Amino acid sequence: MRQRLFKWWLNRFLHRARRGLERDPSPARVRRDMAMFDRTTKGRVRYTLGEAIDLGHCPGHWVDAGGSDTGRVVLYLHGGAFVAESPVAHCSLLARLCQQAGARGFYVAYRLAPEHPYPAAPDDCLAAYRYLLSQGVASSRIVIAGDSAGGGLTAVTAMRIRDLGLPAPAGLIMISPLLDLTFSGKSVQRNDGLDPLFRAPVADALAPIYVPGGDVRDPYVSPLFGDVAGLPPALVLVGSSEILLDDSVRFTDRADHAELQVWHDMPHIFPIVDRLDEAGKAVQEMARFVEDRVPAGDVANIGSTQPAG
Repeated sequence: MRQRLFKWWLNRFLHRARRGLERDPSPARVRRDMAMFDRTTKGRVRYTLGEAIDLGHCPGHWVDAGGSDTGRVVLYLHGGAFVAESPVAHCSLLARLCQQAGARGFYVAYRLAPEHPYPAAPDDCLAAYRYLLSQGVASSRIVIAGDSAGGGLTAVTAMRIRDLGLPAPAGLIMISPLLDLTFSGKSVQRNDGLDPLFRAPVADALAPIYVPGGDVRDPYVSPLFGDVAGLPPALVLVGSSEILLDDSVRFTDRADHAELQVWHDMPHIFPIVDRLDEAGKAVQEMARFVEDRVPAGDVANIGSTQPAG
């Protein structure tokens, strides 16, 4: 009964946000909604947040949930339509994943559009990966994870790592990833009206803000227009009613060693809502993937932390 009541409240909250975005699909509106979500988020896992680390153009933070030291690192790229972030909610999700996987997290506050359009965000994400390597973290101990726009940046970062000849990470986790800014997937229309958060016209309005006057078919913008073969093994989680469902389906069809999990009737980036039973199960699946990809090993004591969460 508690779960049914919470899901009823969550759907009402998401539908209100969807109506607001339909009226005003602007970065300011997305930022207000995500700030509101951040204020209502109270994660059940305490974590410590490191001092800001200068990555060149943006800060990064170590996130430590007090799990066992295994030497695993999860590099996390947040969602927010490339224009916003909700650091409390995203760090809470990262902390839950790290606690269960025995990992340390590294959260990247990459630059946002419209103030900093493409390629600022993917440049910052790549800079974060280079930072970890420079600190002695082996690439084989890093899993890159992200949700929504951050899920797309996860694929883009992996593609750039491959194309630059850098050592590849151990794996990728992509939650409700945005992989095609032309929104050509059939689910964009098929699930329009079923998705409790997004309508197709809103998606179309946000894309030019990230890539003003540019080519949204650029593979480093829309990875589905590039070569995703040869990327590290990936775990992709998505809700069955999302307009972005087919982004995940097409990626896993084309990528090597990609596992697709379609969660029935779950909203966009549902694992972030830790009061959902399904969110807990999804975090367990992600932790299982991290453990499978990165065996426990030597620990690198990097970064300072301070209480948070």
